[in-house]
Amino acid sequence: MHAAVIDHNTTPTFTSLSILRSLKQRSHHAYYLPIDKLSCTISKEGVEVKFQDKSIKIIDVFFLRAMGNILNSERFEYRVNLLKSLESMNKVIINPIEGYLNARNKFTCLSMLAAKNINVPETLITESEFMAYDFIKKMGKCVVKPMMGSRGIGSFLVEDPDLAFRRLQELKEKGYALYIQRYVNKPGRDLRVFVVDGEVIGVMARESNGWKTNIYQGAKGIAIEADEELKELAIRVNQELGLLYSGIDIAEENGKYYVLEVNASPIWLEFQKVTRINPAEKLVNLAEKIIKN
Repeated sequence: MHAAVIDHNTTPTFTSLSILRSLKQRSHHAYYLPIDKLSCTISKEGVEVKFQDKSIKIIDVFFLRAMGNILNSERFEYRVNLLKSLESMNKVIINPIEGYLNARNKFTCLSMLAAKNINVPETLITESEFMAYDFIKKMGKCVVKPMMGSRGIGSFLVEDPDLAFRRLQELKEKGYALYIQRYVNKPGRDLRVFVVDGEVIGVMARESNGWKTNIYQGAKGIAIEADEELKELAIRVNQELGLLYSGIDIAEENGKYYVLEVNASPIWLEFQKVTRINPAEKLVNLAEKIIKN
């Protein structure tokens, strides 16, 4: 099998490297493709995606790790259509671009899940700082998040609606939509559930003394056993968004689970360290299964 990892970094991260190593350990051909080195040609022969002007037709499977976070709308649309062009060439992309985009945009993600009666925190997305003000006044403690982002970067907690109003005005003036979510009163932790190919492969609790429970923000990972309700919820979330694998962030409040967000290209350094489970091996299994079928 010929397989490639697509990422926005010039050199592979730990997660990308773990996929490349797992591929090579199975005697597969492995390639690393920074997304900004890809291009697309359109001619009477059809559409072809190339890497530094070299054909990549030999590659069977692409593991999509990241498209890049800070992109203007034109560059974002270009990269989306580049990946869709790969799919039109009958290439396997893990995760599929539609599912990846469903998870990447928190607005899309939570609205799709809420429509299926899956518990998500009350959330307001608006361009009106006055509606945001009223929402915070009604809900009390809230979290303001970037609509597309990860690792808790750019998120902040608000409790005073008047102080929040000024910060939200600044975001609006800079051209951002306002994404505000009721703070889920979790017990000093949330849960990162890893799903691959319709199966929960492991769960890590992320414990923190602060309100942010991202590992990047200093939280500590602890391996835990998932109950059947949590497993069923995570598998359903993964399926509803059209994903082949994901890292799902779930909070517990008053005996209920709430889906906070879904990562279609999760980082797993801490997860692998505390659970002794390497998701890369599961992903290579999945790729082999898809190619075989």
